[in-house]
Amino acid sequence: MMWFALIAALLGMSALTIIQTPREWLKRPLPLALLILFHAAGIASILLILFAVYRMQDGPLRELIIWTETVYVTVTAFALLLSVVRYFGFELARHFRHRRVLRILSSSTAFLLAALLISAAYMVPSIHNAVTLRTVTYDVPVDKSCGTDALSVAVISDFHIGGGARRSELDQMAALLTAADPDVILIDGDVCDSSSSADDLAYMEEILRGLHCRYGVFYAEGNHEQECRFDPDPYLLRAGVSILRDEGVQLENGVNIVGRRNALVTGVPRIMADCGLDAAAPTVVLQHRAKGLSQLEGIADVVACGHTHGYQFPFLGILMPYQRDISYGHRMYGETHVIVSSGVAEWGYRTKWPSQSEVTLIRMSFKEAAA
Repeated sequence: MMWFALIAALLGMSALTIIQTPREWLKRPLPLALLILFHAAGIASILLILFAVYRMQDGPLRELIIWTETVYVTVTAFALLLSVVRYFGFELARHFRHRRVLRILSSSTAFLLAALLISAAYMVPSIHNAVTLRTVTYDVPVDKSCGTDALSVAVISDFHIGGGARRSELDQMAALLTAADPDVILIDGDVCDSSSSADDLAYMEEILRGLHCRYGVFYAEGNHEQECRFDPDPYLLRAGVSILRDEGVQLENGVNIVGRRNALVTGVPRIMADCGLDAAAPTVVLQHRAKGLSQLEGIADVVACGHTHGYQFPFLGILMPYQRDISYGHRMYGETHVIVSSGVAEWGYRTKWPSQSEVTLIRMSFKEAAA
């Protein structure tokens, strides 16, 4: 259902852009041919990403399709926004009889150049943010005791391997994790989607198998795994990853790790009770979506989330605070620390701004080491 809504939204955006196209462009053979080529290539790239790239190996053809879709969505979005600004600007200029502004707004050349320049200005930093990973560190004090006085937790999420993260992004992720040398690694869902191929998942398995940490690697599912054409579980298990679906484990130092299903139906206290975990011990909850966070106050000490990609596209980012409690970063609910990662990669197109792809490192410090 979500894919149909997405396709309808993208096609609707394309239709609105065509409607807003200056009429004189449609009367000239060359502009008309370029417009048809632009929209045909863009819409075809979207459909190929949704329904065909999972059959392709990582290579030039798949990259061409994804970059075509990236340029198309970006230029179309900014052209549509400029059309709205142009319309209201034209009405205001006509009301105040500002002839110079009217001439500029009436110029199809000025409109085209503005759309291309704004798109280029956006894409330069946003492509860098999408394909260049960084490490973001949070220092989190926990007023509880366990077998050690500190725990270093790395959170990685939202690979969307294939249409999102390429092999180069996973290589960067592995290098950052090696440099961080965490005690435990948590994978916070959306490792794949409908664009992921079997070769993509095999490479992910290879990368994850090469990761080393003191207490192991744990995974909780995201919303996109259900769309993946190849079950990611065998790849994760062969890589030595422990899958937690409404399950919890206690690490050797006494810290609880609880992984929730994407639906977030079963409460954390119920999961902990079913798994025989000590509710008084320091507890880290791994859940993909940043929802129902206030309900975890006093239950979890740290909650790690993904899903939002930070603010992948600026206009969607404006709406995010109204859709969820927190879209990115660190927030306190009483004594509970909630951290939302922007993820390892982007989803759907290779742009990310103002957020940047990241490996999230949570350095937990405890009151004292238990005797």
